[in-house]
Amino acid sequence: MRCFGLCRFLWMGFAACMTMTAATSSHAQHTAVITGSIEDAETGEPIRFAQVLVEEANRSSRTDREGHFEVRFLEAEQYTLKAWRIGYEPLVTLVEVGGAGSDTSHVLLRMPVSLIQLGEVIVDGQSESHMISDSDMEMGGKRLRQHLGTTIAETLDNEPGIAMRSMGPAPARPVLRGLGGDRLLVIEDGGRVGDLSATSADHAVAVDPLMTERIEVVRGPAALLYGPNALGGVVNAVRGYVPVIMPSEIHAVGVFQGQSVNDGLSGGFSLEAPIGGFAVRTDGSLRNSGDVSTPIGILANTALTTGNGSVGISRIGEWGHAGVSGSYYTSRYGIPGGFVGAHPQGVDVELSRRHLKTKGMILDVLPRFSHLEFEGSFSRYFHQEYEASGALGIEFGLLSYYGRLLARTHGRRHNRLASIWGGYRDYASGGFSFTPNSREWTVAIFRYQDINLENMSFQGGLRYDLRTVRPRTVGEETLAGVIRNRTIGGFSGSLRMFRRFGGDFSVGIGGMRSIRMPGIEELFSLGPHLAAYTFEIGNAGLGVEKGLGAEVFGEYRGERFSASLNLYRNYIRDYIYPRNTGEISVRTLLAVYQQTGSTVRMSGSEASFALQIAPSVTLSGSGAYVRGTLVDIDEPMPLIPPLRGRLEAAYARGKLRVSGSAEAARNQDRLGAFEEPTDGYLVFGGYVQYYLSIGRSLYTFDIGVENATNAEYRDHLSRVKSIMPQQGRNIKMLVKVLF
Repeated sequence: MRCFGLCRFLWMGFAACMTMTAATSSHAQHTAVITGSIEDAETGEPIRFAQVLVEEANRSSRTDREGHFEVRFLEAEQYTLKAWRIGYEPLVTLVEVGGAGSDTSHVLLRMPVSLIQLGEVIVDGQSESHMISDSDMEMGGKRLRQHLGTTIAETLDNEPGIAMRSMGPAPARPVLRGLGGDRLLVIEDGGRVGDLSATSADHAVAVDPLMTERIEVVRGPAALLYGPNALGGVVNAVRGYVPVIMPSEIHAVGVFQGQSVNDGLSGGFSLEAPIGGFAVRTDGSLRNSGDVSTPIGILANTALTTGNGSVGISRIGEWGHAGVSGSYYTSRYGIPGGFVGAHPQGVDVELSRRHLKTKGMILDVLPRFSHLEFEGSFSRYFHQEYEASGALGIEFGLLSYYGRLLARTHGRRHNRLASIWGGYRDYASGGFSFTPNSREWTVAIFRYQDINLENMSFQGGLRYDLRTVRPRTVGEETLAGVIRNRTIGGFSGSLRMFRRFGGDFSVGIGGMRSIRMPGIEELFSLGPHLAAYTFEIGNAGLGVEKGLGAEVFGEYRGERFSASLNLYRNYIRDYIYPRNTGEISVRTLLAVYQQTGSTVRMSGSEASFALQIAPSVTLSGSGAYVRGTLVDIDEPMPLIPPLRGRLEAAYARGKLRVSGSAEAARNQDRLGAFEEPTDGYLVFGGYVQYYLSIGRSLYTFDIGVENATNAEYRDHLSRVKSIMPQQGRNIKMLVKVLF
């Protein structure tokens, strides 16, 4: 009944928004249109599936089967038009709209074939992307296909400054600059996922990357839009559940992926179509894999089955757009056992998430802002953990409601944004868990401004959050302390400055103050956590975690060589973490972990480069290092990744790209309490990528080998490294069809 009521509420809000905007559409100022065609510069043939972006208006389109495109709802002024597609050189041109008494401008773009593929532009004009400025990193196109893994964390694992915390292949989560858990926001389409992956190493992220359009990492002032605990950054998986662009015709994508290391097979599709004044989108995917093979044997109980599906519809007009979507995600996976403190046969986890979302944008309704955006979501998350005998050990339930209003103006010289955000969570646990059921309310306001001059840019963001936690049993005294209501909050803010020298070199400096408020589990948890193999005790007296961070960065982009370097230092007071007490619970024989606070200091660096050795050959590499210290006791922080690096050589000519890579890590012997050291390693891989146009369809083929020599190595952030190394040799294949 609750879900039915919410659906009715979302639909009524959607209908009301369409009624209101339809009434005001006659007054909209955005009536100019850019139409055009894109063709092959040599043959004159139309180019299908090319992406087109009107940069200043942040609006995009895609060419149809005849090579035509249209971008509507613009103001009469001059715009920068960008176009790109696989196998062609990207084009940039200026287009004047509204001149000579006409509100429509037509352009013809002739794209030459590209013999060198050094990278890809990944932009989606009105999607759920970074809404303020460019993200620090984007993975899409051929790069996403090459690294596409079972999870978001595995897909990003080789990026500079990003590592992967894991307890088997399924419950893996990214770690940025040594910060994981709730200090790293993993979001989907710009909104909260509504799962419990940040609370424990055995909890999986309820997002499958198979049908993800791209993955972004956002840092600095822009990251504070999504949350105050963004010192490490924000990872955004862009899915596009709610369509925001009117397709010119039916577009469909099909994906098939196979892996040898776990006999894994997965497949998915997406379909978008115009129906009257509505845009409709649907997608679905299935993933099934067995136990993972390692160089010394099979890692038992690591099988995974995942299913995902969604449908969304939007009304799109000259006033803006408004839409709703619904999605369902389910997964069953295993947690391996056999190591100290673990169940001999491991543990099985089943989870599901139902998600409803509404979002929209209205143009020209506020005097100082050109866009008014709204967003609301509801998630029902359910999670159960079973022993090998089939007995239920523990279960979690979470109802999440989130809403946001956002007003912004996008211009050539400045961007301005103001937002108010609110959330409500209803948390419950059962089985052998004694954590009290609790409710949580959060409200936040955010303000952002950037200024872009000829050779300098400034960015600034300020946010205030207030959270109230109300457990359903108040006054009870436990090992975690006295259970009581808590109201906590604080300010977070960030500043960044860039300075460009000519067209090739730029430097910048940035600073951030972040806060992180303790979660329900950290405050009040009490009891054994079956799949994590720990006995967890919260701390009801925990305060707000306060972080200060600073970084210096530089970038050079020349014709044949590019490089970047980031240096950063973070200082966090009252850093909350589960400390291994060294005790064993007599009743459960599990290690006892107590939530505590400490001051930590973290320093690190990230570097990358790309060099064009020959017209068709490039060499690229990256590396990252982070060092963390618990200042109060002068000991190393636990679970800090070692020095890591990657080198790749690639040959690209026409439709073919061939590459080979080497990944290395130094040994990690700077250990926290009760940690085990790990040796350094060197592993090799190779990839072949090819694309082909047949009739009205585009096919891409990706074949790769990971850990080609079947080397035995261990990842320091893996909870199961004591019994098994990382996966062995893996042959991967990915086929993607656009039609």
